[in-house]
Amino acid sequence: MSVNQIGGEARLTGPTVQAGRIYGGVHYHVPAISFPPPRQLPPPARYFMGREGDLRVLDDARAAGARLLVVSGIGGVGKSALAVHWLSEGVYSDGQLYVDLNSPDGPTNSAPVLRGWLRAFAIDRPPAELAELTGLWRSVTAARTVAVLIDGATDVNQVRPLLPAGEHSVTVVTSRNALRDLAADGAALHPLRPLAQPAAVQLLARIAGQDRITASSRDAARLADRCFRLPLPLLLVGARLAARPQHSVAAVTDSLVHRGLPDDFYPEDPARMITNLALDGAYRELEEEGRRVYRWLGLLPTGDVDPDLVAAVCGLPWGRAEWELEVLAEEQLLEPLPEHGGRVRYRLIPAARAHARQLAMVHDPEPDRDIVLRRLCEWVLAIATQAQFRLTSAQATLRQSTMTEPSTVRVPFDDDAGALAWLESHEDSLLEVLRAGEAAGYDEAVWQLVDAFWPLFLRRHPYELWAAAHEIGLAAARRVGNAAAERQMLLSGAIGLNSAGRVKDAIRWYGQASDAARDAGDLRDEGQALLGLGACHHDAGMPEQARAFLTRAIALWRSCGYPRGVALANIVLGEIVLADAPGHALDLFAQARAELLEVDDPYDAARALVLQGHARVRTGDVEGGIREMTTGLAALAEAGSTRWRARTLELLGTAHHDQGDADTARDYYQQAEHLYAVMRPADAERVRALAAGL
Repeated sequence: MSVNQIGGEARLTGPTVQAGRIYGGVHYHVPAISFPPPRQLPPPARYFMGREGDLRVLDDARAAGARLLVVSGIGGVGKSALAVHWLSEGVYSDGQLYVDLNSPDGPTNSAPVLRGWLRAFAIDRPPAELAELTGLWRSVTAARTVAVLIDGATDVNQVRPLLPAGEHSVTVVTSRNALRDLAADGAALHPLRPLAQPAAVQLLARIAGQDRITASSRDAARLADRCFRLPLPLLLVGARLAARPQHSVAAVTDSLVHRGLPDDFYPEDPARMITNLALDGAYRELEEEGRRVYRWLGLLPTGDVDPDLVAAVCGLPWGRAEWELEVLAEEQLLEPLPEHGGRVRYRLIPAARAHARQLAMVHDPEPDRDIVLRRLCEWVLAIATQAQFRLTSAQATLRQSTMTEPSTVRVPFDDDAGALAWLESHEDSLLEVLRAGEAAGYDEAVWQLVDAFWPLFLRRHPYELWAAAHEIGLAAARRVGNAAAERQMLLSGAIGLNSAGRVKDAIRWYGQASDAARDAGDLRDEGQALLGLGACHHDAGMPEQARAFLTRAIALWRSCGYPRGVALANIVLGEIVLADAPGHALDLFAQARAELLEVDDPYDAARALVLQGHARVRTGDVEGGIREMTTGLAALAEAGSTRWRARTLELLGTAHHDQGDADTARDYYQQAEHLYAVMRPADAERVRALAAGL
């Protein structure tokens, strides 16, 4: 429960209890959160045929006990389409997981993939290290039945950490390589061949029209062979025929030859060459504006696009951008993606991405190519800035002072959930955008982009991205000589490093921030660095060193009039002295809470109240401490803090255990375990043991 004074009226918010004298415990039950099973597989291919024999092979392998299957083959042969179709036919009650390792902005290792998959199973704060992530992934999937599609793998080391542990789960890996080493893991290996000629011709008929293909059966067979009977080029030329009834099948077949582009434009690999020739044909049929959009999409460091992005990068009205994307999708140059946050999204097919970029290098002068990246960085920064102002406005103070005028871009969200969803949708491409901006010399935009994604780092804890992005942002801030930005990168980056368990690195970054702030005479930033150093040393089990840093931070903040910082430092100090001097800790927590309420920080005030209640229990006032912790728990639930709700429930369990009320203690421990399980599995195990011991 929390009390808000509005005018002359006091209003209670959150769970409340109205009673006279209370005997025994007040139970606050955390409602169970139901998350839908993840369904991440791409939609099945619209035109899928001629693979009945391959489907039977996969069925037989599964029936024989194989839980890992590798489908290999040349590009364009239809590996992904086969895998999606086969997995979509199965029943996997606990979810379907997907990753495209072939995507240009896709993950380079397994850690970010596992973090995303664990979040899909409501593990809100996955660990940082790959070994811990792999172990947790196996634990989460041990009793589940899931389907996993690992698309575009290049080596076995990408695959092994991603394998689920459930005996009824199944994983399909697609690769241009055979990945024979996975046979040691029990994999069934299936090389995928081009379509038989009748199936290839029938695929053309499905796309371009049966009557048209039947009337030109000889030319259709020749066209199928010219495309090496590969589904991807067949799909491209079929779409071209369907959109242009005036073109004959023979003319389209004859068009699959070089058209004056440099010889090195066409790869030696015959399958890739014919795919490029098919892409040439689709490209030539576009209007001039559509050609430019296609070429410029190939220059982007991000694979996923939507009308907002294309309008900004190509300088088009939003409706025109939407139209051009639809045209490219009809030509099979773009593949539709599942909506994210209510937004329609597309992705250039992998073969088209390289093709479009090559065309841009031939047809677009360097200044025009530079415009594409500059506009992309400006657009991402403008939208991310709006998300940050909405979600964590205090963090945006530094960048707000550098903005000369309000952004006029279209903001694709109107609430907090939409803002966070937009940031999440650009999580996978952020590093590529930063690296491209860094290479182009857009250093001011680079550090501001890192800063603008702070709400994503704070709420989703992608530790590897957090550290890598801040390293890029820190270097950019230093290159432009922006001392304030440098300190911002050091401080926010150190928070992530400490949260990820990289305490030594965090101490180094905080130390650099402290030195820089002292040189600049910025007392507030220096105090922030000292607070971080205190927290790091406290977490590392060095209380005396932590106390010295915190005491210095408090002195600095009092001298510059920053009471919120003083209160936060007192919370950490209180935790340090709690074991030996609970009475002193009680005073520190109470003082911190009063100061935090004064500066309108209800979340941190609730944390202080919980610790105040815990300290009161340690002084012997168990009933008073339980009342304070229960009130704090209600406020934390209202704020949506999973970590601190779990910690409070554990402390309440301990308090009732000390009272001799084992049943109530067990109840609180079990509730804490439920919350810990989605973010800190080790803590869940620890609390489960406490409950079992009662």
